Amino acid sequence: MVAVPFTTAPSLRPVLQPVTGPYTRRNLTTATLDDADACEVLWAATAAIAAIGPFTTEAAYLVHHRAPQRCPPWNAAAAGTSRPGGTAAAGRLERGIGALDGHSGRLHDGEDGDGSWIRAIALRHRERCLGYLVIRARYPPSAEEAVLADLLARQAGIALANVARCRAERARTEERATVSVLESRSDYHDALSRVAASGRGEEGILETLHEHTGLPALTEDLFGNLRAWAGAGRPEPPGREPRQWDELLGNARHRPGAVRDRDRLIAPVEMAGELLGMISLIDPDRRATEMDASALERAGLVLAPELSHERVLAELQPRLRHDLVEKLISGRATEDVFARAATFGHDLHRPNRVALLRWPGPAEQAALGDAVARAAERLRLNVLIGARRDTTVVLVAGLEAGDALYRAVSDSLGAPGAVGVGGHCECPADLPHSYDEAVRALAVRRGSHDPHGSTDFEELGLCRMMGTGDGEREADRFVREWLGALLDYDSRHHTSLVATLSHYLESGGSYDAASDLLCIHRSTLRYRLQRIREITGHDLGDVETRLNLHVATRIRNVLTEPP
Repeated sequence: MVAVPFTTAPSLRPVLQPVTGPYTRRNLTTATLDDADACEVLWAATAAIAAIGPFTTEAAYLVHHRAPQRCPPWNAAAAGTSRPGGTAAAGRLERGIGALDGHSGRLHDGEDGDGSWIRAIALRHRERCLGYLVIRARYPPSAEEAVLADLLARQAGIALANVARCRAERARTEERATVSVLESRSDYHDALSRVAASGRGEEGILETLHEHTGLPALTEDLFGNLRAWAGAGRPEPPGREPRQWDELLGNARHRPGAVRDRDRLIAPVEMAGELLGMISLIDPDRRATEMDASALERAGLVLAPELSHERVLAELQPRLRHDLVEKLISGRATEDVFARAATFGHDLHRPNRVALLRWPGPAEQAALGDAVARAAERLRLNVLIGARRDTTVVLVAGLEAGDALYRAVSDSLGAPGAVGVGGHCECPADLPHSYDEAVRALAVRRGSHDPHGSTDFEELGLCRMMGTGDGEREADRFVREWLGALLDYDSRHHTSLVATLSHYLESGGSYDAASDLLCIHRSTLRYRLQRIREITGHDLGDVETRLNLHVATRIRNVLTEPP
């Protein structure tokens, strides 16, 4: 196939009907104004050209990087194609198109032998060739038909230029939108990183998410309870049943991305495969975009280490704090105790004293520790809380500890208990001694006629002089000398005559006060005191005897841990 210069042939067909040309030109004009594909513009042009003369579509080409590329046939155009041609014919046609070098020209297909007229019309715009239309006719067109074909070709070139310009504008718009989205995401990620490093924690992350999306944000624990929120007003609970909450958790964990639940967009907060909670955006109008969902998921990822760290601290902190307190009161503290205590917010550089608390009934040790923490915060006491067996051990920095702490804890728990307070310590090495004193003070309080309240070791008077070793053994002998017979009688007969004597002496020898404390009748108290006289042989009316018996019962209360 060889390209030859174009010559206008005389008309061999009737004149064009006036309706057809303008109608097809309007279709082409519409194609140029619509957001059409370049191939659609080409096939609209071939349809318009076919309507003005004896033309059929042979092929259509778009020029990309100066190389013509054949367009696939459009359905309407393919139906009007006179001959599909084979691979060899297509190759000859493309070689002929390439020889035109961006200009229109006649093409001769020597192998057809049917005398067909074939022309390639270049679609040009501003000195650029944007494509070709290859049309065939059984006989040469008239001059008018050739002019109209060239006019439609120029319109097609303009349309192709508009398509290219629109495509470039869309690409620039999409690029700007992509850059804007990436910048927004980058700014948001930077904001999340800054708030995570600032120590503002969960509330700061939720505030950042709320500012970025414009939607209220919240977090919930594993049971659906509200943890924190950001936005206008406290969010109302959605009123889920436990079964519904469990189903929601399962769906959120097994489906990628955020999950819609009624008026909320929800994402799980997970760390190392462990579910820590849920983070949500409140979106009743369903205006959350994919960017908002992505921001929610990103906030969940940043929040996961925070909640995981919080859980680890919640599990480790009491254990580490109790271990530190145990080392301090047992004399096994090392040189790093000041720094370790400071991590728990306690100052060992100030004078400290030990307070022991025992609460009967339903007050578990964990609840008692929480009550002490609340009371200390209300009283502005610097404390370090631990435990030994069933007793809560509290290190109190400063001089005040006993009565105010007891009243605050009693108010918090709604029940009375007992507090024993040891002496002051200028350094941590003296804390074991303060602990021993607190044990004595607590024992005296619990064994006294009023077992509820606070007792300071410094208030014990004579009992403060009892120590350990030889002093304690001598105190035991003194108790056996004055109370031995009565203790043996109580042990054999399962009575409580020693306790009766102690309450009687603590009441100053008052029958009314002692019987009220013991919840017995006066005659019963009189009978018991008579039995005490008979068993011990002591005269309770003798002042010296009463003093020794009183001291012996006091010593016994100090040396014996009450049940």
